[in-house]
Amino acid sequence: MKEVLLQIRKLLAHKQIEEAHALAEQISDPYWRGYAFKWVAENLVIKDPKRAIKIAKKIEMETLKSETLLFLSYELAKVRKFKEAVEAAKLINNDYFRKKAFRGISNALAKAIMESSAKEVKLSEFNLGEEELQYLMPLPGNIRYKDGRFFIGTEIHRIKGETKLQIFVFENFKKRKKAKLKKKEDQDLKHISNYIERLILTGQLHEAEKLAKGVEDACASYLLEEIGITYINRGDIEKAKEILERLECADYLAAELVKFYLKRNDIEKAKKYAFRIFNPALKLSIAYSILLIDGIDEKFLREFFKDTTPYKLGRLLKFLAFELLEEAKKRNSSDLLKLSKNLFLLGKREHQKIY
Repeated sequence: MKEVLLQIRKLLAHKQIEEAHALAEQISDPYWRGYAFKWVAENLVIKDPKRAIKIAKKIEMETLKSETLLFLSYELAKVRKFKEAVEAAKLINNDYFRKKAFRGISNALAKAIMESSAKEVKLSEFNLGEEELQYLMPLPGNIRYKDGRFFIGTEIHRIKGETKLQIFVFENFKKRKKAKLKKKEDQDLKHISNYIERLILTGQLHEAEKLAKGVEDACASYLLEEIGITYINRGDIEKAKEILERLECADYLAAELVKFYLKRNDIEKAKKYAFRIFNPALKLSIAYSILLIDGIDEKFLREFFKDTTPYKLGRLLKFLAFELLEEAKKRNSSDLLKLSKNLFLLGKREHQKIY
């Protein structure tokens, strides 16, 4: 099997995609065939998006399929093939990956709109219909959509004054007065946040980070987390970690760091950053990812879910066991089957503690 996979890699490196695809089709093991399909789809995505998506759909392992489709959607959005990017994202069954894909496409679309010199841009310029657009709304950066057109709703001016960051955003004054606004400070904060989001989308991370430090705590945390995630996507992990250390709660940034280290098989660092996650759904997803690679570490699991009762911990472990069972069936993996069984028994022991 190793020789076949190496041959596929070699063929793809030499741009012999048809030969690589044909060889991938001959692999009988669904697990390794899935990885071969993943590599072929990734190499085809820009040249032939529809075929790349079709190949990705044939991957039987749901997690791997979702990861591949997420990658395809990102790559297509980068080259402004938004219609195809949405098509790939819609096929993702994993809720977390699906939301992440649509957020990535939405950010790329917003960046493309803002890079236009016009104050309004037609939807048709991006080869998108309203059917696809519904998955991407609302767009970040204070971009509005109406009657087939995008409007950049603010003009940004630097001024001297008493605003906290010496930034003030002007819109049509009469239009603003009609809106039911809260305090003036709240409205100023909204405009400042929109401006910082624009900086993030256009890659001006240093400036965005500097400004985000000056806004209110809750808003600053959200903006800094977005900046940190963007640093990870750029490969600047140290900057992302610096930002995480400054934040009390940054679930998604911590989750991205966990995934980064899991891909590099650095389990200890992955576990370290897993403890920075408090969102229950994300904790469960990350626990599953760590189990797949590292197996059962009772000490880690008990510490990771320490805020739950034995009853709830037992239920969580059994749930994860059933998820692993499904994955074992898809991969036809005896190792995963054994892992699922042992995790189920661990959950059962936790349940027995309450009697």
